Amino acid sequence: MNPMLLQFISMPSAVQIAAWAATGCTLSIAIYFLMRTFIPHHITEQQSDEVGVIIAVVGIFYGLIIAALLVRAITHFDNSVEVAEREANQTNALYRLSAQGLPQITPRIGLGLQRYLMDVINKEWQLQQKGEDVPVASSALGQLSRILASVSPSNSKEMEYLRQAQNQLNDLYISRHSRLFNQSMTIPLEIWSICLIGEILLIFFAWMMHVPSKGIHFFLTCAMASSISIVLAIILIYDTPFYGDISVSPEPYQKALQAIATGRLDN
Repeated sequence: MNPMLLQFISMPSAVQIAAWAATGCTLSIAIYFLMRTFIPHHITEQQSDEVGVIIAVVGIFYGLIIAALLVRAITHFDNSVEVAEREANQTNALYRLSAQGLPQITPRIGLGLQRYLMDVINKEWQLQQKGEDVPVASSALGQLSRILASVSPSNSKEMEYLRQAQNQLNDLYISRHSRLFNQSMTIPLEIWSICLIGEILLIFFAWMMHVPSKGIHFFLTCAMASSISIVLAIILIYDTPFYGDISVSPEPYQKALQAIATGRLDN
């Protein structure tokens, strides 16, 4: 990710929203002066009715695009939160299974899970917040796989618990991959370009509308541009779930680490 963009989206969300709103207003002013340079005012007055129809059609389609992106961004954020909680819960579940049915390997499983959780909290989370790639492979999970593979069940009970523990570890792998995938599954730059072009078109058509009061015309156009920019800011905030003050919290991993370190089985 671009370092400047990463630095921007790591700022407090209120600052980001204010910056986007100011950018929208600035953009509308720039388009106004650009239009008045090339298009005389009396020409835009004559085309006001036609422009009204065009801006209505463009506004509807643009609104649908923005609404779809907003829903997608919020869903992406919620899914990232859910994946993090599920991954942390699966470490607890694996520890419980070993304690209940495979006591001979419980200490090693506990140490392996603690190592994995500390890697996530102290290393991987820091990399994700910086926008850097996290290696898919995990030596801690590899160690857990080898521990389970070394078990020779002595009865049907241990065999069943071993099977469940192996399934739980496989689910933990899947959740880990989902978390890492969610970091990179952001809205493509091409879609952001379309959103920017759409906003420019709406501002352009808004300035072509005939409003008797220039002050009201200026206020309405800037308000529209700022409103669109604020929605785009919210989309960006929720589409990057590991950055800024509104982000996925590592708290589930911290709670799981504490529970496993103290040998608690009630989490």
